[in-house]
Amino acid sequence: MPSLLLQSLFPLVFIMLLGWLSGKLGYTRREDASVLATVVIRFALPFHLFIGALNTDPNKIKNLSFMAVLVIGLMGSYLLTLCLSRYVFRHDIKTSAIQSLVCAFPDMAYFGAPVLSVLIGPEGFLGVLIGNLITSVFMIPLTIVLIRMGDKDSDLSTLNPGKMVVQNLIKAARNPIVWIPVSGVLLSLAGVQIPHLLSMPIEMVGKVAGGLSLFALGLLFYGERPQLNIQTCTNIGIKNLIQPAMMAAAGVAFGLSHTLLQQVVIIGATPSAIAAGMFALRSDTYIDSASSTILIGTAVGVVTEGIMIYLIS
Repeated sequence: MPSLLLQSLFPLVFIMLLGWLSGKLGYTRREDASVLATVVIRFALPFHLFIGALNTDPNKIKNLSFMAVLVIGLMGSYLLTLCLSRYVFRHDIKTSAIQSLVCAFPDMAYFGAPVLSVLIGPEGFLGVLIGNLITSVFMIPLTIVLIRMGDKDSDLSTLNPGKMVVQNLIKAARNPIVWIPVSGVLLSLAGVQIPHLLSMPIEMVGKVAGGLSLFALGLLFYGERPQLNIQTCTNIGIKNLIQPAMMAAAGVAFGLSHTLLQQVVIIGATPSAIAAGMFALRSDTYIDSASSTILIGTAVGVVTEGIMIYLIS
């Protein structure tokens, strides 16, 4: 067990620290992280998920119980936070939407994928793929609608939530992190295999996803000064503890296999996604609490992820 924990978590800490030191020593600039992130999100990770989907048994992809557990865990924690934010912290609907996104959107690309790759192997892609589809189809469009509803300048009488959802779904479908892995799923379901001459370079690009994403994450955290308060502690508690607990309970209730249960719990324990912080910046709402939650939550996440790995292995 100590060896498994070390193999799963030490690479994360080492590469993130390498990224942070790179910024600290002036080898790279913090702004360079956005370029690295673009390479990961637009190319490396989509191709990594594509190859994973292509090499997976179609029967495993068709597992509706697995999808249902991820929907319950991701959207359940979103709605729970939305209620707490509105009725306990008394935030407006726009701030509540951002806080809910911060507490429910796991960093599957930067943090989750490398852990699953080490712990489970190629099949670990499945949770990342389906989780990304759920956030793209349900969580992000809902957040955008709530943000628009909360904008002081928006006219609610002319607001068309249905149209906004459709527009954002179309936009999400055009994103490489969605359509490239989905193409791999469709090819797998159809029993199609691509030539080795083509799969080899795609696999080479996909292999850099884990290391490059963690390096970029460490670089992004250089220069950040987080604030620890009741909001930050609540957010981290929901994201790093309550969400994996919801995933575990739903997984047991739906009778998931041990490997699939591992995937959902690890995804649930993954810290908040950097993308949630980007939404806060773009909306000029909840910025300090969001960035503090992501930074401190990632540091704490190394520990909570290790605890979850220990409990489910």
